[in-house]
Amino acid sequence: MTPDPTTTHLAQATEQMAVLARIREDHHVTQPLAGQRLALCGHITAETAVQVETLTALGADTAWCASSTSTTDDRIAALMRGRGIPVTGTRGMSEADLHAGVEETLRTWPQGPTMVLDEGALLITALHTTQAHLPAPVLATEKTPDGLAELHRLTRHTPLRFPVIKSDESFGKDVIDNPHGTAQSLIETIMAAAGRMLAGKVFVVAGYGRVGSGVAAKARGLGARVIVTEVRPTRALIATLDGFEVLPMNEAARIGDLFCTVTGTPGVLREHHFALLKNGAVLANGGHLPHEIDLAALDRTARERTPAAHPGSEVLTFADGRRVYLIGGGNIANLAAGRGNVSEVMDVTFASQVLALCLSVKEAPSWPAGLRELPEECDQYVAAALARTMGIHLDLDPAGAPAPAPSVGAQPNRDHHAH
Repeated sequence: MTPDPTTTHLAQATEQMAVLARIREDHHVTQPLAGQRLALCGHITAETAVQVETLTALGADTAWCASSTSTTDDRIAALMRGRGIPVTGTRGMSEADLHAGVEETLRTWPQGPTMVLDEGALLITALHTTQAHLPAPVLATEKTPDGLAELHRLTRHTPLRFPVIKSDESFGKDVIDNPHGTAQSLIETIMAAAGRMLAGKVFVVAGYGRVGSGVAAKARGLGARVIVTEVRPTRALIATLDGFEVLPMNEAARIGDLFCTVTGTPGVLREHHFALLKNGAVLANGGHLPHEIDLAALDRTARERTPAAHPGSEVLTFADGRRVYLIGGGNIANLAAGRGNVSEVMDVTFASQVLALCLSVKEAPSWPAGLRELPEECDQYVAAALARTMGIHLDLDPAGAPAPAPSVGAQPNRDHHAH
């Protein structure tokens, strides 16, 4: 009998996500999340499915909604529904459907969720607006820069109702996921969807944050001439000291062959930039939301829009005959037009989120509402577990033994006062 490819895909992801496996092994007996109603928002992929199954194994009653209109693996969604997990979202759905799924997930339980694991702050925002009548959960986490920016905008108008851990600032996200995993998958996707060689090309990276610095380094490693655009003096200076040329987008737009936006802010490539682009320029967005490239202006400017020869991209022809290539429709390119981050990269990010909930579940009811730092134990645990899988041998501590795994409910070392 031929094995089901979706089941095989999920099994392979599970095998490659060793840190989540370690968490399941360490905590399956104590069931630290038993009795928790957990609403999760995230890309519907095999890797997130492993995270969901880990949360379930730790005792949580979990419901899952998509965090993007363009990244759902419908086969994974169907498989998880068959395993009893409520999942909302389909690939190519509308923004209205996306938000309807968010609200449906929050209403899975009459009294709402007790915990939230969020991406893009969709669930947290709904709990402060359309679903504000639901009781406040005990604890939430947010894993993206875009989501944290949205929370800062939200708090200008209304205070947070509950504590939110900033899991975006974890060791795994900061050191492994962003500069290596996401950067690698963006470069892979751009090369495949554009059908271009990078060597000798001018590659423009908009934004020199954690992802942008990784994209720039990997593009240079493949032989591209890399130009960075930045609005922050500190990051522009760091890019220059790292050996990259820094230019305003008005200048970079004239000479770039390939563009990758990774800023988390809207309107990085705008209508007046489109008039400057070379024939054959390739545009890709690496941010969580499809707003870094002004898609409405691009539609107004383009005379014709047709599929390109390579899957995942399309050709836009301007009135003067210039043709530019748009990857993934302007959505997050590595998920909309590629396979996304590899499983072992998502493992460390997801593990930090899961572990943060496990470590904080006992103390969270006494915490004030507001943004909070990730427990330091999460970073140490994740790094140690990953090091073991990579064959890295650690020194013993002065007492002569490796540092112990964190216990659930241990008091964090890091200051946890709300910001």
